[in-house]
Amino acid sequence: MKKYNMFFLLALVITSCSSFNRKMIADDVSVITKESVGAIDGEYECKGYEHINPGNKKSIEIRGFAKMLNIQNSKIMDCDKVILQSKALDKRKTYELEFKLMKNDSLKYSFKHRGTLKNGLIVLNNYTSRCHGIPFLFGGCQSFQSRIGLTRQKNLLTQDYYDNSGTALFIMWAGYTINYAEKYQKIQ
Repeated sequence: MKKYNMFFLLALVITSCSSFNRKMIADDVSVITKESVGAIDGEYECKGYEHINPGNKKSIEIRGFAKMLNIQNSKIMDCDKVILQSKALDKRKTYELEFKLMKNDSLKYSFKHRGTLKNGLIVLNNYTSRCHGIPFLFGGCQSFQSRIGLTRQKNLLTQDYYDNSGTALFIMWAGYTINYAEKYQKIQ
């Protein structure tokens, strides 16, 4: 009996996973191939020029580059540009991306993420998952991940998904999934 309960719980966790909504960026995405990954390298403004909210509507609310990648650091609240450099790794379609957040040409914060090229965009390894309570019984789980790419005008595009799922005693499902996208003007 325990074996079946564990299987059922595992099936719930796997089926509750969220994914990116490609429809929200389909009208302005440039597909990145293995040969064109280097096109993502460059300098971009830190503040976005267009934000697409969960209802697939363009919004004036701009979150900014650091918030879109879920970076929690007080040093980056005041950055004005992002420098992005990619490097191919030995593993097939895997890249190391270095991000430098700058203010007046002074480095404020830098970090690296690995990413995998999937469906013309680079999915970052910044997946996070936190559970509280007894997941899917008296609690839930929150997960987050980002991917980046280029617009047709070669500006930077980031897309996030945030999934908050849970239930109360398997009777009432509680939770939601949100996708965001934001675009950043290329400087160089």
